[in-house]
Amino acid sequence: MSKPRKQLDVVGLISRWIRGILVAAAIMTLIGLALMVWSMAQPTPMPVILAMSVGQGLGILAFLLFGIVVLVDQLRKQREAGARETATSSGIPEAAPELPAHASRSTGSAREASP
Repeated sequence: MSKPRKQLDVVGLISRWIRGILVAAAIMTLIGLALMVWSMAQPTPMPVILAMSVGQGLGILAFLLFGIVVLVDQLRKQREAGARETATSSGIPEAAPELPAHASRSTGSAREASP
């Protein structure tokens, strides 16, 4: 018999690195923006080429990392909600709680106290 393989939990793995991924995405975005500003301040061929290639590449990669973090966070929340739902539901609908006898009858004193 072979041992069962352990499944790779990508959502759990990325969830541990969320803060680092977001910091990396923010730094890449700032570097890309700095390259864009440099190309606007000094419109010579080298800054423009760097801004259009490296700056755009960093911006796209940063946006991709941010999108991955958002997707993983949403999947994690859905997984937790599904786990809570299956843990609390047993397939049998719960009966409505019965009201105590004194709460079901109306009293005249309660009406007198209301303005």
